[in-house]
Parts: sequence; structure tokens; C-alpha cells
Amino acid sequence: MRRLSYLSILFALAGPVAAHHSTANFNSDTTTKITGVVSYVSFTNPHSFIDMDVAGADGAKKYKVFATSKVALLRYGWRPDSVKSGDMITIEGRPDRTDPTQLYLLRITFADGTAWSRDDILQ
Repeated sequence: MRRLSYLSILFALAGPVAAHHSTANFNSDTTTKITGVVSYVSFTNPHSFIDMDVAGADGAKKYKVFATSKVALLRYGWRPDSVKSGDMITIEGRPDRTDPTQLYLLRITFADGTAWSRDDILQ
């Protein structure tokens, strides 16, 4: 009986843990493409992110681009210095449903033309 109680608690807690890593807040029906200068990079777990300054007709906007974990990015060939402050990059991503200045990374193109895409890892 005690084992059943422990298992019930474990399964009850598993739902919120899995939900933490959800990308449901990003609109999977839309893709946004931005080009700008990296202002900050957080190459961390559970999610990495890139802050960017993007120039536009109405002035510069700050964007936050979310990516997968540091562990996963390392598996895909990224290194801590793959993206640095001052780099000019182009991002394609899924916009947040409530804040269009937040994106979930789908593709990144570096100034030298090399690119990395989530499609590369999903094949």
C-alpha cells in the first residue's frame, strides 16, 4: 500500500515537471524572422537564451530568443562561444502568443552565412 502511495505522488508531480519545459506559449502557426546584434547570451540549463537588439523603422527593439538546454545544444555541436555579445545574427523563430518580442529558436544564421536549424536535429 505504501508503494502505491509513493507511486501516486510521483505521477502527480511528473505532470508539472513536464509542463515546465513546454513550448505551448509560442505560436506554432507563425514564424518571425529578425536580424540584430546579440547583447547577451545565457548558455544554461534548463533553457538557453539570446538577447538581441533589432533595429527597425520605429527604433531599436529588444528581443529574447529561447532555445533548448545547454546539454542539448552541446550535443548539436554548439559551444559556449558559438554566439557572443556583439555578433550580428538572423533568427527565425516562433513568437510568444502574448509578447512578440520573445521567440522560440527554429533557425539561426551567423554573419559568415553558416546556419543551424532545429530541422537539422529532428531528422
